[in-house]
Amino acid sequence: MQRSTFGTCWRAAVAAAGLPKGTRFHDLRHFYASSLIRANLNPKVIQARLGHATIAETMDTYGHLRPDDEDLSRGAVEIMIAAAQAEQRDLT
Repeated sequence: MQRSTFGTCWRAAVAAAGLPKGTRFHDLRHFYASSLIRANLNPKVIQARLGHATIAETMDTYGHLRPDDEDLSRGAVEIMIAAAQAEQRDLT
């Protein structure tokens, strides 16, 4: 398929899908990658799905979309403390 033919087909598909004019094919790839991240898939799985040669390439490109590790660790500690407190209450 020639580049101009692809462009014509892509613009028609964008219009048919109701996407904003100017949506690029790469935007679709970014949407796919960010959806995988939002679903909390393992980064190695995301790497394989995107066809990146290394995990570094995946993380350098999309790492900013991952949940903040500080927020995740804080939440994990809060859950563990709440569980320990509940266990203590059950023992008394």
